[in-house]
Amino acid sequence: MSIQIRNKIYKALIFDVDDTLIDTSHSYDEAIKRTVQYFTDIELGDDALSLMRSKGIAYGVNNDWNVTWLLIALVKNFPSNQWENILINHLIDDINPELSAYIEIKDFFQKIYLGNPSFNGKGLIDIAEERIYKDELFPKLKAIGVKIAVVSSRPVEEALYTLNNVNGLLGEFIENENFIISAGTKNAEDELIPEKPSPEPILECVKRLKFSCNNCVYIGNSSSDYWAARDAGVDFIQVGFSVIEGFNGLKLEDVNKILLFA
Repeated sequence: MSIQIRNKIYKALIFDVDDTLIDTSHSYDEAIKRTVQYFTDIELGDDALSLMRSKGIAYGVNNDWNVTWLLIALVKNFPSNQWENILINHLIDDINPELSAYIEIKDFFQKIYLGNPSFNGKGLIDIAEERIYKDELFPKLKAIGVKIAVVSSRPVEEALYTLNNVNGLLGEFIENENFIISAGTKNAEDELIPEKPSPEPILECVKRLKFSCNNCVYIGNSSSDYWAARDAGVDFIQVGFSVIEGFNGLKLEDVNKILLFA
């Protein structure tokens, strides 16, 4: 079973999660802003987050802990009119997640996002995330028999929690958790799979689906999503309105527009 999108036939749709299936503007983004304000006393707007995610790819800003750390470092050390140049030209050291300062920032962020205790204590993951997709999206895709998988930069526990407990996709629409590749997922050699924009998580997902790259398409919203798909040799569909330099393929207003091809 398959889906035809323009002139290509695909047996599997691989989805990004954040801001593709789920609106994280009031969860992850809010956790970033609160954490930055706690450590710097500075309140940042959405423009600062957009700058990090568009110009800070070299720093791994598909990971929101890295976004938070980077913003704190920039706020403390540089005027805001220098941030873009610093990011583009990689003028500060790479992020070291082993540093005690990074761990402290991460722990504060997680308490806001996951709650205390985690996953059942009024964290933003439970109270502030909303579906972007309509109720009929996955039932219709299931009805035509196309395989559904996920490649996300969420940590494993958070991805599984969201896709199972919060959104109920795991099991009914995503056949099993092996079709979910996220930050912390390991391959058959027990090695951690790199995060996007590396192509490795998409390649691992294609391998587990037992399809070829030509049979799959990756659906996401960001530059790191596009670069990962491009370097994996997998077609890419952009959803949303972010500017992705170099991408001239199919762009959809939101993920629900996939049903135009079902």
